[in-house]
Amino acid sequence: MIVKRRFTPRSMAPFVRFELILGAGSSTAAWLLVDEARLSEFILPAALATVLGTALSILLAVRANTSYQRWWEGSAIWAQIVGLSRTLIRVVVSVSDAKPNADPEAVREFQRDMARRQVAYATALRAQLRSHEHTELGRHLVEAERATIGAADNKAVVLLGLQSARIFTAYRDGLLAGLDNFQMESTLAAISTQQALAERISMQPVPRTYDVFSRYLVHLYTVVFPFSVVGSLVENRWLVIPATLIVAFAFRIVERIGSAVEFPFGNTTQDVPLTAITTMLERDLLELIGEPDRPAFPAPKNGYLW
Repeated sequence: MIVKRRFTPRSMAPFVRFELILGAGSSTAAWLLVDEARLSEFILPAALATVLGTALSILLAVRANTSYQRWWEGSAIWAQIVGLSRTLIRVVVSVSDAKPNADPEAVREFQRDMARRQVAYATALRAQLRSHEHTELGRHLVEAERATIGAADNKAVVLLGLQSARIFTAYRDGLLAGLDNFQMESTLAAISTQQALAERISMQPVPRTYDVFSRYLVHLYTVVFPFSVVGSLVENRWLVIPATLIVAFAFRIVERIGSAVEFPFGNTTQDVPLTAITTMLERDLLELIGEPDRPAFPAPKNGYLW
């Protein structure tokens, strides 16, 4: 996620290079043909630029808004996962600590297992959504679980299954009582629902028609605009060149904003900062069980938070 506030022309140039070149070529051609060669038949009606520009503006607004809604939904999903994970471990700690006859060491082991496995779950889900290797899972899991998780296709789902099994094992061993296990199971079910929503966003992009036709229409408008405007310039018709460059830059940037935030888990500078979120979650869960050894606070690097 971008956290810096300033952008240099050099950083924006790669995103608009083609449109600027196309705009420079089309506007120069319009100026030479109409002003220098006096070929007035190349002048297009000014209304064409108005109508096409209006239609393009509406399409780009819908495109950008749709992409932003996906990004915001992805961010909200992870906020839910973080909140539910905190609730799960908080209940685990408070309920198990309240059992007066339970073995303190067994209680401590149960709390540690649940917290570290929940951190492993968030780490696994982050890796799955970003299509990364699960290189960090080993430090959160015990030896007996590493082989099981390593062979799983959907590691996050299997980790939730292990969480559920551990809850009922603790119930059998007397670390939980009454409806404690069902309360924790409800939280796991809510986490599983949020995972399904995150996987939907990751697997289903914005309809390709939005992406393809908005880009093509920007190109078309960049070509049509100078031939529609050059006829209205009585003097200094060369001004159609900078005017076209400004219009091409503006429309392309809006279109690019939509395409850049389309994938909130795409492991780009625009996505939801899942690494920072899971790091903060790890700190919170380990703090809940009284673990002093916690990772450092995540910090932006060169204006980006991952």
